[in-house]
Amino acid sequence: MGMSMNLSRPKPVALLALLRDGEFGTEVLLGRKLRGFGIGKIVLPGGKIEPGETSEQAGIREFFEETGLLVASDQLRPAAKIVFNFPANPSSDMDCAVFIARLASGSLAPSEELEPLWFSASALPVTQMWEDSPLWLPRMLAGEQFTAHISYAADNQTLQEIALAPWPE
Repeated sequence: MGMSMNLSRPKPVALLALLRDGEFGTEVLLGRKLRGFGIGKIVLPGGKIEPGETSEQAGIREFFEETGLLVASDQLRPAAKIVFNFPANPSSDMDCAVFIARLASGSLAPSEELEPLWFSASALPVTQMWEDSPLWLPRMLAGEQFTAHISYAADNQTLQEIALAPWPE
């Protein structure tokens, strides 16, 4: 019976990458986490899928709550499915649906969760990101679609393993 803790299901999460054409090519809206697990790191906006919500609905809602920008559902393109494992902290395990959008309305505004920041897709702030992000985010921003499985070491900081499988054409 003592093992049941490790069988906790990963939290369903939706993440959204908003892209725009900048002066020097594609830019992506990321954000610095202001609280919670991974505080201080630069991440994709998003959050937990609530009961009764689709991953699309959650992605749009969380993105709006964190950035002040509203994305229409017909703008979302599924980009990746990523499972994150933190063996030392299973309650932080996540099963993420990742979407890309290129159009949003509203005014960019920080929230309690996130300070939104635009970055060039070709110059991501890799030293401020989770170790896995530079290994898959540029590929996703370049149009690749894939499923990934990412595991961290016991320190919750060091990348232990990443496995990417491209989606069938």
